[in-house]
Amino acid sequence: MALTKSDIPDFLLPGLRAEFELAYRSELDQSVADRVATVINTTMPSQKYAWLGATPPMREFVDERRPTGLGSYSVTIEDKTFESSIAVDRRAIEDDQLDLIRLRIRDLAFRVAAHRHQIVVQALSGGFSATGYDGVTFFNTAHPLPGGSTYTNRTTSALSAAALAEAISTMMLAPDDTGQPLGIVPDTLVVGPKLLWDAIELVESPVVVYKSNPVDSASSTPYLNAFFGKLKIVASPFLAGSADDYWFLLDTKRPIRGILLQQRSDVPVEFSALEAGSGSESAWMRDRYHYGVRARYNVGYGLWQTAYGAIL
Repeated sequence: MALTKSDIPDFLLPGLRAEFELAYRSELDQSVADRVATVINTTMPSQKYAWLGATPPMREFVDERRPTGLGSYSVTIEDKTFESSIAVDRRAIEDDQLDLIRLRIRDLAFRVAAHRHQIVVQALSGGFSATGYDGVTFFNTAHPLPGGSTYTNRTTSALSAAALAEAISTMMLAPDDTGQPLGIVPDTLVVGPKLLWDAIELVESPVVVYKSNPVDSASSTPYLNAFFGKLKIVASPFLAGSADDYWFLLDTKRPIRGILLQQRSDVPVEFSALEAGSGSESAWMRDRYHYGVRARYNVGYGLWQTAYGAIL
């Protein structure tokens, strides 16, 4: 039997699915979400993390081991379902506009990666009001510590060399639940478009030039930038509007980071279609085919010591 144009959609889906999967893997290779958050795969719709307290520090083995069980701290993350779908006119397929359709499929892959980025960054900006595992807001000036003391991972200072230096020092001295330093070394600065150029000047310029001003007669003097090479910049378009002055300092080298991105390993990101062969009502009634992506994931909060937030 000869192949007609009406048969094309039935053979198109496997190729478009491969196109999507290739584009999605490419996006994950440069994913902001994977750089900033701890990605956890689970098979449960709601996962309780009872291990979020401190891992005990090393001690001299002089008598017997003193194992520490799961702490009383915990956080529960319940996954959510997300989707994005497009409609394609049947005529576009019959008129051999497949390259344009493939571009839209690739853009679906980009949208999935962008959404993971978005919810991770929105979790950061929401951390000034959302509660962390220790019962106070994730970014707080008084995280409870043993003995009744407290510690901060929050500031109201604008991004500057002095504010950045204070943030780095504060994070490096952050204690665990036993009061011992965790050994935090921040490596990532997260900013929005408004602060991007200030951030680049602060951490990526090898030389800083002191500029004279009307009340200071000193001449302009260049000196080495102490921040150069110490931090990576993550610029996020999702830090905008009321959050455009926020900035965050993170330690992304630790296994447990400040933000947890929970995703279903048994329900992968799924690309599917409603076409002629699938009995689509839209294909028959409206002469259109639908292609879409579906995924289940969500975010929550991990170790507050690995993140420092500025709200102005």
